[in-house]
Amino acid sequence: MQYYNLAQYFDDVTCTQHERHALRYEDFDVLYGQLKNWIECLAVLLLDKGCHQGDVIAIGHSKRPLSYALMHAALRLGVTYVIIDVTSPVERTSKILTVSGASLLFYDDHGCSNDMKELASRCDCNLLLLVEDQLPVVSVRESEKQQHLMKQVDGSTIAYIMFTSGSTGMPKGVAVTHQNVLHFIAWGQTFFGITSQDNFANLSPMYFDNSVFDFYVGMFSGASLTPIPRELLTKPYELVPYVEKMACTIWFSVPSLLIYLMTMKAISAGKLSELRTIIFGGEGYPKVELKKLYDLFKVGTKLVNVYGPTECTCICSAHFLSDVDFAELSGLPTLGRLNSNFDFRILDEEGNDSDNGELCLIGPNVSAGYYNDLERTAESFVTLTESNRFMKRMYKTGDIVRESNGKLYFLGRKDNQIKHMGYRIELEEIEHALVKLATVNQAVVIYQRENAAYGKLVGFVGCSTPVDEKMLLMDLASLLPDYMIPNKVVVLDALPKNPNGKVDRQQLRVLYEQ
Repeated sequence: MQYYNLAQYFDDVTCTQHERHALRYEDFDVLYGQLKNWIECLAVLLLDKGCHQGDVIAIGHSKRPLSYALMHAALRLGVTYVIIDVTSPVERTSKILTVSGASLLFYDDHGCSNDMKELASRCDCNLLLLVEDQLPVVSVRESEKQQHLMKQVDGSTIAYIMFTSGSTGMPKGVAVTHQNVLHFIAWGQTFFGITSQDNFANLSPMYFDNSVFDFYVGMFSGASLTPIPRELLTKPYELVPYVEKMACTIWFSVPSLLIYLMTMKAISAGKLSELRTIIFGGEGYPKVELKKLYDLFKVGTKLVNVYGPTECTCICSAHFLSDVDFAELSGLPTLGRLNSNFDFRILDEEGNDSDNGELCLIGPNVSAGYYNDLERTAESFVTLTESNRFMKRMYKTGDIVRESNGKLYFLGRKDNQIKHMGYRIELEEIEHALVKLATVNQAVVIYQRENAAYGKLVGFVGCSTPVDEKMLLMDLASLLPDYMIPNKVVVLDALPKNPNGKVDRQQLRVLYEQ
C-alpha cells in the first residue's frame, strides 16, 4: 500500500503486528497492540492540551516506553516532536526549545524533574511527566476523531526536528518531513532486508540522528527495538552480554563505540553471534581498526559502512564490506554508492562539477531546512533551476569527497566542523561557550587527531588573570553537553596571532604538540 504520511503507515503496522513485540526490555516487553493503545491515549492528551497540526512538542526521552509512544502520537496528529538530551545543560536545551517554539515539554524520568522544571520555566512551557496510570481513556468518538485528523496530515508536514551544533553558538534544528522519512524507510527495509523477525539494538540516544534508523526502519517494519540504557554504553563488559541476552540481530552505532569495545576486548570470537548486520556511521572508521572487527564477524555477519548528514534523513549511502576493502589498510573505507533515491553533485571551489570537491545532495530525502532559521537555511539549501534538475532541492554538505568508479571517498571538511564521538560539532559553538566564562577573554578550539582512530578536542583560552584549568572545565559543563567538553584546556595570557591579525591556529597546534 502507498502511504502519504507516517501515521497511516504505523497504524497499519500496529494492526498487522498486534501480538508481536514492539519494545523489549530486560524485565518486560511491550506488544504493538499495547503500544497502539498508549498512542491513542497520548494523542487524546495532546489534543486536550490544545495541540494542532504544525505545533511542536519537546520530549526528554530516556528510552522509556511512553516516550516512544508519544513520538508516534505526535506523528498521528501532524504534531512535530523534538527530542532533547535530559543530561545536557539547561543553558543549551533552552536554546533548542526557543528555536523550536515548543509549547509542551514531556519527560519520562522522575529523576530529571528539577532540570526539566527549570527548563520549562525558562521557556514558558507546560511540563508533563509521562506516567501510564495518568493517561486519559479513549472514547469511540475520540478514536474516530483521531482517524479523521490522521488523514489530514500531508507528506510535507514536519515529522521531527533534529538539532545539531551551530557555529554561532545557536544549535540548528533540521526539519525532516513525513515524506522524507517515508522514502528513507522504503530504502532501509529493502537495502538491509529488514523483517518483523529482526530485533534492533537501540544503542544511540534518541536525540542523536543514528536513532532515526532504529525507530523508523525498525518499528515501521514490525521489528522490535531493544532500548539500550545510557549507562550501559560506558560498561563494555555489561553492554555486550546484554545485547547477546536480548538476541539483537541489527546493530547500528558510531565507530567510536565499536572501537572502544574492541580495545577493551569486550567483543571477541563467538560474541554477539545473533547479529546478522553490524552498521556503523556518523564518523570515519579507520581501516586499520576496522579490520580487527571485520576478522571477527566476516563469517555470518554483514558489516556496513554508512554515511549521511542529518539534513538528508540519517543515511544517504552504504557499503557492504568485503576482503577487497582491506587490500591496503590506510585511510577510511569507501562511503559506497549513494542510495537509489538520491542525485548528487560534487563541486570544486569555483562551483564547477568535479571528481573532487564538496558533496551536494539532491533528492526526496533532503529535509525542509533549518527550523525557524531562514538565513542559515538559505546558506546550505539551494533550489536548482537548470532544466535537468528544475526546482529540485540541493543540500551543500560541507563534506569534501572524491568519486571513483561510482563510489565516494571522504577526504575532509570544508569548514570548521568535525565529527567527534559520532557527534557533528561546530568548533565555534564550544568557543562561544568558553568566552561566556567570566575569566576568559578569547578562545579557540582545535581538533587534534592523536592516531588513526582517536581525536581530542583541545581548547586554548586567553585570560588576563590566573585561571585553573579544572575549574574552567567544570564551569563549561554548565553550558555544553559532555561530548563537547574539551579533553584539555590550555591557558595562555594571550592567543598567538598571524600577520593578518587572526588567531594562528597552526601555531596553537604546534604549541600543543610540544
